[in-house]
Amino acid sequence: MKTKVWTLCFLLVFTTCKDKEYLRIEVEKESGSMVSMRNFSRASYKESGELEWKLKGAESYIFPKENKTIVYGFEFNQFEKGKVTSLMTGNRGEINHQTKTVVLEGKVRLRTNDGKFIESESLTYNLEEKTLASEADVLVYSDGTTIRGKGLRADKSLNKFTIIQPKAVTVGVSNPLKEKP
Repeated sequence: MKTKVWTLCFLLVFTTCKDKEYLRIEVEKESGSMVSMRNFSRASYKESGELEWKLKGAESYIFPKENKTIVYGFEFNQFEKGKVTSLMTGNRGEINHQTKTVVLEGKVRLRTNDGKFIESESLTYNLEEKTLASEADVLVYSDGTTIRGKGLRADKSLNKFTIIQPKAVTVGVSNPLKEKP
């Protein structure tokens, strides 16, 4: 009798258990990470409870020993008073937690809520100083002026920026890269 009860319990346990579906990154783009994730998301809040920024990524690789995180499909929103003030995107972002810098590579774009934007293949964002820098070719659009050049130094809101080697300036025409309604 005990054998039948144990057999019945055993069968019930195994018939009610289902395989869980886990998202596993089969081919990792970065080797040596301690943790790798898909559909990564992280947010930061101020002491007042107000949302400060939100980071999303298609894939994320965390390296605790090197104190860095690498995010593919990088999407970084900054907020003030509940509204998005800027959106920064890139194919790959490397966050160095020790130096508090983000190095973005591949189709990097930064768009502010007042219509200014930067486009480049690489960009470095200093989180403490809230400054941007690039040694690559850049396109900057601000207040009806489009500037193409090589190298950039700017504040995160693009209110103050310097193109190191300007190549072309277009003043007073509509933005050719502006999203069409």
